[in-house]
Amino acid sequence: MSPFKRCLRQYVEHNIHVSFAVFCLVLLTYRYAGIPADLNYLVFAFLGTIVAYSYIKNVPAQVSFKSGVFLLLQRSPWWVHIMGIISVLLVATFSVVQQIGLVFFMILSLAYILPGPAKLAPFRDYGAIKIVIVALVWSGVTVLLPLRLLHHISEKTLLLFLAQTLWIIVLTIPFEFRDSGKDVLRHPTWPQKLGPLRTKILGTVLLIICAVIHLYLSFGPEIESDLLITFWGSPFLITLCLTCFGLLMAQSNQSYWYSAFWIEAIPIAWLLMTYFY
Repeated sequence: MSPFKRCLRQYVEHNIHVSFAVFCLVLLTYRYAGIPADLNYLVFAFLGTIVAYSYIKNVPAQVSFKSGVFLLLQRSPWWVHIMGIISVLLVATFSVVQQIGLVFFMILSLAYILPGPAKLAPFRDYGAIKIVIVALVWSGVTVLLPLRLLHHISEKTLLLFLAQTLWIIVLTIPFEFRDSGKDVLRHPTWPQKLGPLRTKILGTVLLIICAVIHLYLSFGPEIESDLLITFWGSPFLITLCLTCFGLLMAQSNQSYWYSAFWIEAIPIAWLLMTYFY
């Protein structure tokens, strides 16, 4: 492996690439909403994503809370813990609404990696739910919390959150194809549960619903109390096309770079198109 590919692989495996993707989605929300970007929140979104993904990767399924914390501290690099401390300090600068929202999404994430109470199986036992949880957390962190609208959830805010959730689900489906060859049937991926063709058809339908929601947000009746925000425009439409292409070309024997780099680069490309198109 060449030095460049070795560095690129480290960039991906240390979750820096996915963190840039989340950072770009937060910045896109600020830009489309026409409100000043909160630098503290942007830094938190970037560092917090690195910490969250690093910790999740280092906690195996079905371990006790005590064992999970021990493995997390033991296996994660020291610099990840430093980033975690910085993230907590940044959270202290947020509004109470944002802090409550972060606690909710943190609990949702933990519900996936830690066992449930008593004899209930963890959410990870239901592999098909995994990408829904990922999409809900990503949408909450990149749409709801930056807008600070949890104290006033209007119809259009919920529609925007729903559209972003559907798009992120589709963006994540290629990872399900990648994992379908190694996940056991007790932890089914969408391709394992529905079949590759039906999964791609479902993903395409979700993208169409996402586009329809944004059409409504752009051209539907206005509500004076709403913050009128939609991602509609040429960069968004190109992003939908790239997402659809990535979905249709996904397969179980895809290369390492297909999902880990190219699919996760779509939010970055969306931001670049928004600023330079």
